[in-house]
Amino acid sequence: MDRPEDPLALEAQVCFALSAASRAMVALYRPVLEPLGITHPQYLVLLGLWQDQGAGRTTTATGLADRLRLDPGTLSPLLSRLERQGLLERRRSATDGRVVEVHLTSDGVALRAEAVEVPGRVVAASGLSLEELERVRTASDAVIAAAYSDGTDTVAP
Repeated sequence: MDRPEDPLALEAQVCFALSAASRAMVALYRPVLEPLGITHPQYLVLLGLWQDQGAGRTTTATGLADRLRLDPGTLSPLLSRLERQGLLERRRSATDGRVVEVHLTSDGVALRAEAVEVPGRVVAASGLSLEELERVRTASDAVIAAAYSDGTDTVAP
């Protein structure tokens, strides 16, 4: 790979490449998710809920925020919008009133059947092979792991 002579060249910055790639990927999801009536951040929330439901796990707001690498203050409005759409509901835990559990509604469960088509449509829209996208995900996972290697649970925005 050719590297620019200037270490401060925009093209030399990993942060720029990841930021631009992230925006481009989210743009690919937008038209695929639009018919489902959800945004990309809402899709990520629902993915976590569907995964937990499939595994028989109770989802807490705090646990979901941690998994999505979101500040609880960022997650709360997402949950509120999904709740208004009738896709989930929040309830206080019966065993610990400080804990907020997040539960899919029947509409939220049903939406999963439509969302099953999303990954394939995004792969097709990207113009990349599944193998190429899996390599990108693997490399991204390595970057995430390195960013959290100091033991912190979150990276400051």
